[in-house]
Amino acid sequence: MDCPTCEAMIDAYVDGELSATESAAFEAALPGCPDCRRRLEDARAMSGFLRDLPAERAPDLLRAKIERELRAISSASKPQARPVLGQNMRWMAMAASLVLAVSIGWVGGTFTGRPGGGDDELVSTYLRVASSDHPVDVASTDRHTVKPWFAGRIDYSPPVRDLTSSGFPLEGGRLDVVAGRKVSVLVYRHNQHRVALSLWPATASGNTPPKVVERNGFVMAEWRHDGFEMHAVSDLGVSEMASFAAALDRATGEDR
Repeated sequence: MDCPTCEAMIDAYVDGELSATESAAFEAALPGCPDCRRRLEDARAMSGFLRDLPAERAPDLLRAKIERELRAISSASKPQARPVLGQNMRWMAMAASLVLAVSIGWVGGTFTGRPGGGDDELVSTYLRVASSDHPVDVASTDRHTVKPWFAGRIDYSPPVRDLTSSGFPLEGGRLDVVAGRKVSVLVYRHNQHRVALSLWPATASGNTPPKVVERNGFVMAEWRHDGFEMHAVSDLGVSEMASFAAALDRATGEDR
């Protein structure tokens, strides 16, 4: 075995991914390759460092982003009887990146390791809706069923409208917590996509136009209308989210 081959096998050896035959050949080649022995010591030290990092659960937004990227890599890879070493290395690098991102905070996102992550909380609400077999606490397309359900559960009465005619039928409602406050969440569907609309009484007067942005694979809209702060999150396209917000603004006034 030549040195380049030996060096390419170091990370897989440390992680126990080599077969018994490959491990034996790797170990037999080490005495003749001082650089590989030093590289092996460094790899073992890094592995120990990663194992000793605090074991913290990744925030829902980061987990969803990593899972999507892993699925994309998996879908793009051709089926093979055994993954090649290069693929192993990419998967190992992504796993290590996840651990480091959780330990030091998510650079480029809104996660900083502190509670009450703003957009993260709203996206987490959406993820609970999108990934659950029971996305709502009260399931109905009838606003006269959904709206009364919130009575006594929160300290305000949210406007509830069914937007079926606009292509966004109401699925129901649920409660969630945003910034330490219990809020109403209305769940809408558009084809195979769900929209989680969190809303609560506004502290400022006047209406504001919907601001629609795409962040980390999610589309978010926020605006103020008819006395309520509106925050919608989905995996819709930007234009579809804008259509949802416009449809909701047209219909909300009818509920008053």
